[in-house]
Amino acid sequence: MSLRFRVFAVVGVLVLALCGCQKGNTNASSGTPDMSESAKADSKGANSSAKSGRNSAKSGSKQAAHTNAKHEKTEAAKHEKTEAAKHKKTEAAKKTSPGPAVMKSGTLTEADNEMEFNFRQGQLITVVLDSNRASGLSWNLVEPSGSVIVRDGSPSYAVAKGKSGAGTETWHFRATKPGQQLVRMEYRRKWASSSPERSFRFTGTVR
Repeated sequence: MSLRFRVFAVVGVLVLALCGCQKGNTNASSGTPDMSESAKADSKGANSSAKSGRNSAKSGSKQAAHTNAKHEKTEAAKHEKTEAAKHKKTEAAKKTSPGPAVMKSGTLTEADNEMEFNFRQGQLITVVLDSNRASGLSWNLVEPSGSVIVRDGSPSYAVAKGKSGAGTETWHFRATKPGQQLVRMEYRRKWASSSPERSFRFTGTVR
């Protein structure tokens, strides 16, 4: 009886040991999905961070390209404005500066406005300009203020045929001595202080 009891006791211990091992394996296997899920979660987080980084890089690249394009447009607009201003200055200089001096022996008309001429000392200079004294307007001498070119006599007025009062005024000047002088005339009412209707001027160089 004692031997049999011992055999049963050993068998019972072995059975209990086997049951304990199986339970431990079950727990270990049940813990593996948790670890797998954790690993998956970490992987997803890493992918999300990578995507976020790529999206930020793309966004920064687009913003930089937009900024560069805007800067280039601004620079182009400034360049166009500068070129336009230079062109305007050039055109203004062309209009205001007299052309090259030429020898003039005939009569000056409004086609000779703002021109520069050479005259001989003692030469008579005749200027004929359109006028209509019936309107109350006439040509008035504003300059000369020097003695190189001076007015010679009083101006005369002639009415053109069939033009109801419209005609021409004729002025005479004399090139008295060597030098250069501006002659400027304005078409307005004699005592009016407002801007003239028209103006006529020429620069004369007496040699």
